[in-house]
Amino acid sequence: MLKEKSSAGKKIRVLVVSTTFPRWEGDSGPAPFVFDLAKNLVSSFEVIVLAPHYPGASVHEAWNGMEIFRFRYLPENWEFLGDGQGLQNHFRKSLKAKIALVAFFIGEFIAGVRLLSRRRVDAVNSHWLVPSGLIFAILSRIWGLRHISTVHSADYFLLSRIPLGKFLIRMIVNWSEAIISVNSRMAEEIKRLSKDARVLVMPMGFEPDKFQKIDNDEVKKLKRELGREDERFILFVGKLSEKKGIHHLISAMKLLEKEFPWLKLLIIGEGGLRTKLEEQAENLGLAGRIKFLGAIPHQRIALYYHLAELVVVPSIPDKYGETEGMPVVVLEALASNKPVVGTIFCSAPEELKRSGGFIELGEVNPQAIARAIIKVINQRGEMDFSRVNQYSWEQVSGFYAEVISGG
Repeated sequence: MLKEKSSAGKKIRVLVVSTTFPRWEGDSGPAPFVFDLAKNLVSSFEVIVLAPHYPGASVHEAWNGMEIFRFRYLPENWEFLGDGQGLQNHFRKSLKAKIALVAFFIGEFIAGVRLLSRRRVDAVNSHWLVPSGLIFAILSRIWGLRHISTVHSADYFLLSRIPLGKFLIRMIVNWSEAIISVNSRMAEEIKRLSKDARVLVMPMGFEPDKFQKIDNDEVKKLKRELGREDERFILFVGKLSEKKGIHHLISAMKLLEKEFPWLKLLIIGEGGLRTKLEEQAENLGLAGRIKFLGAIPHQRIALYYHLAELVVVPSIPDKYGETEGMPVVVLEALASNKPVVGTIFCSAPEELKRSGGFIELGEVNPQAIARAIIKVINQRGEMDFSRVNQYSWEQVSGFYAEVISGG
């Protein structure tokens, strides 16, 4: 049973803090999963969101039942870190980004102090261990608030390899009421660092209706826009970064060229590797078989899932050893009744692997990806797509509500 009232008899007020959050309605840049979680928590709590400001975004607004504050940290033309490309990716690119990140950290800390000083807050759910998890573990301890920190992936891998990083992980864990990890692998590693920690596992969710109730006429129209009637498609959805392993998928398309001349690859997403990946496709003579579609509004992505034969999530460790948390793409594809070819680095839940819809690769290279694609297209076995519904936002937000309420 949820404890929906605070000790003062009022509805519990939750502060959700994230460095990745939509900047405006229909934003196709930052991934929307924290927004979706916060939106679904509104039925149980009063929800306030703190996120970074971005040029053109409102500093303070009410949206989908939430009150949203966006903190300023530099003059507006320097506030580029909230574009959805990830703080670590920006940090690796330029000196400007490194300077901006220092200001970002300070700006988020000051905004947190001001917000907690002026508004009643009963619990905090921070996303990513740094900077938000660290900042609000400290501030929640000072204000005596329940702090629940969600670990996604990049945050954990950053802290696990820098000096004093493991000390900071233990501090955040020990100063939090609970840690929610998006996959079991990171949860076990955190438990080894802090044996008394309360570490729970729950991936981000999805909206079943968005992927299961589709206008078939719209899908047919999209197919006509993309190519000939006899063409069929493989789909990739995600940020164009090293750990996504897209270069292996592009090379696999070359291996499939003779057997499946009608097969095309659709790549949805933006990122720093786009130019390099386009050059790879061009050099392999695949420019006509691979379409880079860029960022697509999230409300339209479901049409692409239903258009595809299958979805490939070729995740790998990047040169820093960082891997995926648990790509929501896996859930969205399975919810669309589409098989997924993924790797061990996707960290998909075991029950989804057992469903037959998720084909896990034991090795990550173009040959293994090509073999799996051939198997799915030619010999599709029995697949149970219903298990994915346990990760609907209704279920995931209910889990969060119980944890936030002290359950």
